[in-house]
Amino acid sequence: MENYHESRLERFLNLKMMMCVCNVDNLKKEFEKLRNEKERVQHLANDVERNGEEIFQIVQKWLISVNVIFDEVGLFVGDEEKAKRQCLGGLCPDLNIRYQLSKKARKEMMVVTRLLAEGKFDQVPYRIVPENMWLMSNKFYKAFGSMMLTLNDTLNALSNHNVNMIGVYEIGGVGKTTLVKEAARQAQRRKLFDEVVFAVVSQTLDVKKIQGEIADGLGLAFFEESESGRAWRLCARLKKDNKILIILDDIWSILDFEIIGVDDNKGCKVLLTSRSLDVLSNEMDSQTDFLVGILQEKEAWSLFKKTAGNCVEDRDVQPVAIHVVDEKSSMHDVVRDVYENFSRDNVFLQ
Repeated sequence: MENYHESRLERFLNLKMMMCVCNVDNLKKEFEKLRNEKERVQHLANDVERNGEEIFQIVQKWLISVNVIFDEVGLFVGDEEKAKRQCLGGLCPDLNIRYQLSKKARKEMMVVTRLLAEGKFDQVPYRIVPENMWLMSNKFYKAFGSMMLTLNDTLNALSNHNVNMIGVYEIGGVGKTTLVKEAARQAQRRKLFDEVVFAVVSQTLDVKKIQGEIADGLGLAFFEESESGRAWRLCARLKKDNKILIILDDIWSILDFEIIGVDDNKGCKVLLTSRSLDVLSNEMDSQTDFLVGILQEKEAWSLFKKTAGNCVEDRDVQPVAIHVVDEKSSMHDVVRDVYENFSRDNVFLQ
């Protein structure tokens, strides 16, 4: 009878030992699968970062969780190897230690299995929308009295839900582009728009270039080569968001929005600039148009001093500078550009 009980106990202990060993072995097998999956995802993530794209947050969190379980399983394997060495030849480790290791193996196994199931990502990256550098700051802009009214009127129109198309006009060099960029900057600070995009139209129309500039601002990638295909994709993207401001700069004649892919009736607003009121009002059918006023002499001199610095007070320089202000005072952008060169190269002294 005693031998019988000893035999049953021995079989029970052997079975218990086999279960412990099985749990540990299963953990090691699943852990190896997780290691391979982590390597695959990490390679994809590295490629994404090299391409200047961003990794989905869920993927980043998964990689962090995997690294944590890697550390935990690494410690577990170390404890398991230590338990083996405590017995002669590693054949008879303490059953209590084995049981504790088996219990821990089951716990770690649950985490490893879950991470394996969660790690089957179809996509790792998402595209970063390029930042509009001009939206971040404009160190040369100063809202002079003659331009402040137009700026405020433009901002009010951008705030008006009943206005979808706005025009800003005056002869070249007066500062239309500078003004609309400042209006867009202030509108975004006021949270009027989620996205602001800018494209130059110019006298020679290049549809693909315009489409590309708008798409870049939206973080949109084209897969189509034809203008019509790109227009369709751009239009579909614009319909997904009704808080987009599209600035189309330097329009010379009527521009067909349909061939570009812009639909001003689907929520987005369009801000146009041109040298001609007729182009804006009659050909483009803008709802409201604003004239950019010219710089007065005092305003031009103030801009000069702001841009060029204290050197304008030099008695040898001041007469020449005043002459330039008199000649160019009506043209905001020209004055600014001349003054930048003045400040950088001191051209008048030369």
